[in-house]
Formats: sequence, structure tokens, C-alpha cells
Amino acid sequence: MSASVDKDDTAMQIDCAQELRTEYDILPYEIHSWSNYSANFLPHNILTDRPHDQASRWSTNANNHRQFITLRLERPALIRLIKFGKFYKTHVCNLKEFKIFGGMTEDNMIELLYSGLRNDSEAETISLRQKLHGHYIPCQYIKIQPLLAYDQKFNFSIWHVELRGTMDLQIMHRITNDFMRFKEQEVVRACLKFFRDRNYSDAFGALSQQSTTCLEAPILSEIRSALVEEGDYDRVEKLLYQAEHSGMFLRYSARIPYASVWKPVGSTAYVMPPPRGGHQMCVDEDSRVAYLFGGWDGTSNLDDLWMFNLDTHKWNCISMNTRDQGGPGPRSCHSMCFDSVHKCIYIMGKYIDHEFRGSSSLDNDLYCYDTINNEWVVLSENTEVMNGPKLVFNTQMVFDPRYCRIYIYGGKVVLPDAGDSTMVYSGLYCFDLRKHRWTKLKPDFHMLDQEQHVRGRYFHSLLIDPDLQRLYIISSKRDVTVPSNLIVYDIATDTFFEKMTDLNAADTPNQPMTQERFLSEQQRLNPTYLTVNNQSARVHPDFGDHHPLHVHLLQDGRTIKATLDTKRQEIYVLASVQNDTHTMPSGSLIQSMMSARSFGGPALGYHDQGGVSTPYIGSMYTQSFGAGFFPCSNMVGSGSHRESEQSAPSRSGSALGRNDQGLDGSRSAGGTQRQYQRQHENILMVVLCYHIPTETWTEVHNSARSLAQFGSASNSGTATLSDDRMASQIADEDFPIRRPSLPPPRFAQDWVFDSTTRKHIMFGGNPNRPSDKSARFNDTWELEFTRPDSRDILRRALCVLRQRRLLDMCVGAEPPASCSAMSPKMQVSVDSHPADDYGESAIP
Repeated sequence: MSASVDKDDTAMQIDCAQELRTEYDILPYEIHSWSNYSANFLPHNILTDRPHDQASRWSTNANNHRQFITLRLERPALIRLIKFGKFYKTHVCNLKEFKIFGGMTEDNMIELLYSGLRNDSEAETISLRQKLHGHYIPCQYIKIQPLLAYDQKFNFSIWHVELRGTMDLQIMHRITNDFMRFKEQEVVRACLKFFRDRNYSDAFGALSQQSTTCLEAPILSEIRSALVEEGDYDRVEKLLYQAEHSGMFLRYSARIPYASVWKPVGSTAYVMPPPRGGHQMCVDEDSRVAYLFGGWDGTSNLDDLWMFNLDTHKWNCISMNTRDQGGPGPRSCHSMCFDSVHKCIYIMGKYIDHEFRGSSSLDNDLYCYDTINNEWVVLSENTEVMNGPKLVFNTQMVFDPRYCRIYIYGGKVVLPDAGDSTMVYSGLYCFDLRKHRWTKLKPDFHMLDQEQHVRGRYFHSLLIDPDLQRLYIISSKRDVTVPSNLIVYDIATDTFFEKMTDLNAADTPNQPMTQERFLSEQQRLNPTYLTVNNQSARVHPDFGDHHPLHVHLLQDGRTIKATLDTKRQEIYVLASVQNDTHTMPSGSLIQSMMSARSFGGPALGYHDQGGVSTPYIGSMYTQSFGAGFFPCSNMVGSGSHRESEQSAPSRSGSALGRNDQGLDGSRSAGGTQRQYQRQHENILMVVLCYHIPTETWTEVHNSARSLAQFGSASNSGTATLSDDRMASQIADEDFPIRRPSLPPPRFAQDWVFDSTTRKHIMFGGNPNRPSDKSARFNDTWELEFTRPDSRDILRRALCVLRQRRLLDMCVGAEPPASCSAMSPKMQVSVDSHPADDYGESAIP
């Protein structure tokens, strides 16, 4: 079943790739109806695009939510894109928020988009929702509903609208018939459910016989019949086992957000790399090793090369000085990738302080390290003379195993006698390893302003999907503005398009979080392109797992590290931002999250191999909040119990080479530190997951949210199982405190993804300590994403079922004799059942 899920997701992604490579026609339309208009700003003005004519627009005479304009197409069409033209300069009446509806009739429409436009002069092309439960949506009417202008005192204005899609009769005939059949099935299914819930058995039976529509899976109907009509709990349990065995729970399990399980690895008893930040890592999954090179230790650059065994979690130093062996010299903020075909490591770029650029060589060298023969080779002493990039730092590099190519994107160009404030960026380059040839795919605006391109950036991450031949550019930062959220480059068609926020995500988690925004030539050429507006007002107040705050964290990331799971089509993003109102659009909001309350209790601390104890929160809160799934306390394979056991050895401090003594040296009689130290964290570190097929962001880990969640739960006294357990640990002097593992927030770290075990390895970073600017980490952390599997869901279902059965027994609804079938399992201790043996206990 899981293989079929992966296959479906891959097929969906390939289908999206084919759609991207399809040319869509401009669809003619007429203005059908409108709410009102003011002065000479007539609705029909949007039919023509005259950006320099201030009167060429439709403008409402009010700014409430009852404003609309409806477009009617000549015949049904599949609408893929909508393009909004704009005035030649910014305008207060531009739409900051709007909705678009579509359908076959004007009184029965489906919401296709909830988004907003940028307040600039560039036209924007946005993709519309095309499918409803897997069925294409035919539209003959399009309704645009303005919601908010950039100045709330002004009315709404739309300058020009262009629709793109297809009206092909053969295609639309098939789509229309399929959608009508789908609507009919949904109506019949709703009627069947209504008749069955109201016990209209005759009507239910008659409609079931005359219709071919299936209300639900047959086994679900059997479960309902056995439970509701017959009250046969034993049969229901057997049917639940059958459902789990058939794989029915797998799709539900795949929709549950991940929980994060952090674990410190790489004991200090063995040799470890020195502390650093700005280093680079890559992974060789076949050999089960990860490589680490270079970085900044707080005072100088490094040129050492290390190898980390993914199985034994031990570091091994390959070279402490690669320059002496013919390799690159000391450097940081460089780029590195691993060649899985030739088993080589490629290293390029570095940062040179502007004070030393006059006396240093600014040649951009490209090195290759042969991991099999332990040899360094200089592929290019200066890539610029070979039509490659200039010397850059904070650029990103990936390897394409299908065609043996290296793709390099972004980063700042190092210029002689120029400070970091000089804004010159690199573009997108490709290096063919077989032909030993550079190709400039997309130059930057400042380097060449006459070609179509997307602007360079830094503080970003670059990924490649070799199967789909796509590059993913995660976040970015250029100048003071933030160009984008997620940009995708289709290699085959040489096309960029952007995934932009869909505001539906703030309130409806089931809606896709993004829409495609294609990048036009003017947008790529204009230096004001993609200036992101402050959207702090859109952040949902309850900080749900689906909200635009995630996009802000990516946009303003001081460090962005991303990995790609090609099998599950998921992108994992590690983002670190500074808790500063100048760097975060929602600064006050984030700061309120990051403030921790002091409370009476044990001193808790991060595992910090850098030697500083900082407060952490219990992992049980991090996992339950991040997972979005609240099972019973001992959910097998997920939840607090598992992480607490993993981190239990750290109570003595031996694993980290330090004792449990607090910052003030206080200890309890039982050897447990009893005072909680309050500290304000100045870095927010989050881990996000982006599911590519559904275009959905979910939060996996949030250092500030976790800390606030722990402080709030400890002060509120809420009677949850996890709180009670923690309270008992605090109150009992003899009860050993389980210290869960959470890494201290940092930036300038790096991580790699092991697709075999589906675990991440993170090393080093900058803690940004005001008292010690040269401080760096040299700790190694393992991050595992967990979620309840089908067996966990089965245990949960059986628990709920038996709770209901026990209530029926208490009120006499079930004969006591039936207790005999359940008593042996109920008498088993909750914690005594093995993970994979249902015969012992099916109750969590």
C-alpha cells in the first residue's frame, strides 16, 4: 500500500511537470455582472491593458466585502492561469487580498484562489485551483471578490485581467462529463449518508439498489453495521484488524504531521571536529558516511576534512590541512556537493573579508576530492575565465547524477575593494563534468540586464530532483527585501516559477498552501521584482500548524538548510532567524512566543557540547504539539515516551562529558538540579516540511514554540497526562528527571539527510552569544521524523472501541458474560505489551 502511495505521488508530480510544459491559450471573456463602480472607472476597462492610463481600471465605490465582478467565457473552459495587469507605479487601491471563484453557473461556484497581489508595477500571473477531489473543474463564470486594498481607506481597483487555459471541445467535453458524474455521485453519497443516519432504511435500500455509487469502503459499512446495529464489539475488533492488514490506515497515517525526535550523537569520548560555523557537509549514502569541510571557528577559517560514520556515529579526521595535500585552503561560506557516480566531493567559493580583498586572489577555484583514492584535483583555477561564476560566497551547489552535472545558484560576488554592502549577486550556472564545460543558464540582473532570468540571492538552499529534472530554491535574501518563498526551475524547459502563499492555509488546513506564480520577463528584469509586503496581519492568532508565519520564517532566515526526500516528495527545511524586529516582519509576535516564564521546578537544560547550559523544554510537549496527533501516552514508535528513553542517559551528564551542576552550582540531595534558569533566547530555530504534491507546509520543530508551550503548561496546571507525569517528576525528589534532547538554537549550521534511515545529521553552528561573539558549537545531532503508523492507529481505534464497550457494560447495555473475551487483554499492564504483538494487548 505504501508503495502505491509513493507511486501515486510520483505520478501526480510528473503530471504537474507535464502541465507546466503546456502552452495555454488566452481565453476571451465578457463582463457579465458587477457590484458597482465609481466615476468613469467602468468594469469594462479591465478588458484592455493600459498601465499608463490611470482611468483604465475598474474601481468600486465602496471597500466592503460585498464588492465583486463576474466574467463570462464564451463556452466552458479549463482555466489554468489568471494574469493581473497593474498601474505603472505603486497604487493604494491595488488588491492586497482577494478571492476568485469559478463554476458553470454564476450561482454555484467553487473557490479557486485566496491570495493577494504585490503593490508594484509588474503584472502577476497566478495559477488557479484546477481540481476538486481529483476531478478537473470546468468553468464558464469567474467571479473576483476584492477583500482588502493596500490602503484600507480607499476602494478597490483592478486594472486588467487576462485568463489562460483551454477551450478545446474534445478536452472540455470529457472534463465536463467527468465533473458532472462526480457531482452526481457526491449528491447520491450525501443522500445515502443522510438516509442511513436518520434510519430511513427503505429509502436507503432503494437508492442503493438503483445507484452504482458506493457510499464507502465495504469494510467500513461492515464495521458500522456490527457496531451500531448489532453491537457486536468482538466482530468490530476483527474488522479493524482486517482494515489495518489491508493497508486502509496507511493513507491516513501519511497525512499526520511529523513529530521531531532529537538525539545527541558523536560522544566526546572520541575525536570530534573543532567548533565552527559556516561549514559545509555532504553525504555518501552508499558508503554510509557524511563529509565535513572548512568553516569559521570564531577567529580563523579552517581547511580540515572530516568523515562521520552514519552507523557508528563516530568522527574520523581525513586531513587537518587540505592545502598541504593539494586541496583548497582555509575557507568558509563556500559550497560543496557529493558526486554519487564518481564518488567525489566538489568544493567552490569562499568568503574574503573586504579588508583583505586587495591583497588576496579573487580567482574562483573549483576542487575535486576523490574519496576512493584520497586525492585532490584542481578542476579549474578560475571558473570565470571558463564562462563560469565569479568568486562567490553563500552560493549553493547540487549534483545531478543522471547527466553528471553540477548546478550552482546564487550567492554574493566577492569584489575587490568593496564592502559587503555592495550588492552584486551570482546567477544560475551549470558545469558538465563529462565535457568539462560551463554554461551560464540565468545571469543576475546586475551582471546582464537584457536576458530573461531570475534574480540571484543568498541565505538560500538549492535542491535537485534528478528524476523530474527540477531545481528547488528554498527561500532567499537579497539586499533588505526578500524575493520569494519557493522557486522551482524546470531544467528541460528552462523555466522558473514560484510557489506563493495561498491565504486559505491560515484557516483551512486541507487547502493547498501555495499557488504557482510564473515569473515573467519583466519581473526577472525589474530590480523591484518580488518585494515582499508585510503580511503580519494575516498570521493566524493561534499559531496553527498551517499559517503564513512559516513563510515568514523562511523569508527572513539567517540560515536556510534544506534536504529533499525524492521518494516521499518532501522538502525538509531547517531555518534559523534572529529574534529581532528589524529582521522579522512579525518581530513582536515572535518575541512573545520566544519569551519563557520562570517557574518553580527542576533546572532543565539543553545538551550543549559547547559548554553552556541553556533552558530547554520537555520533549513530550514538542512532540505532541508538532505531530498534530494526540494519542494515548504510550503510543508505540512516537511520542514522549520514546524520546525520554533515548535521552535518559544524559541525566548523569556522562554522555556529554559534564556533570549536572547548574549555573549557580546548586544541586538537590538526590543529585538533581532543582532550580530552573530563565534565559531569553535570541535565535529562533524551526524545522518545516513541505509536501510537494499537496503543496502544504507543516511545522515539525520550533524552538520558541516548544519553550513557550512548556512554560505555559507548567504554569496553567492543566490536568493532562503529560503534565501530571512531569509534575510528579518535579515533586518527587527520588524520581529521576528524564532530560529530553533538544539542540540549542543556532545559525550557520549545516545538516545532511540519510534517505536510508530517513534521519538528519546536524553539526556545529553559531549560538550568537552577546558575551562571546567567537563562540561556536561542535555538537552533532540526529533528527528523526516520526508519525504514528497503521499499527499505532489500530491501537488507538481499539482503545476507543473498548472504552465504549466498558461504558456499555457499566450501564448494563452489554451482558456481563461478554466480559470474558476482553478480560485477559484488559488485565495486561499498559506498559507491558510489546510493540508488534497484538495478542498481548491492543490498548495503548
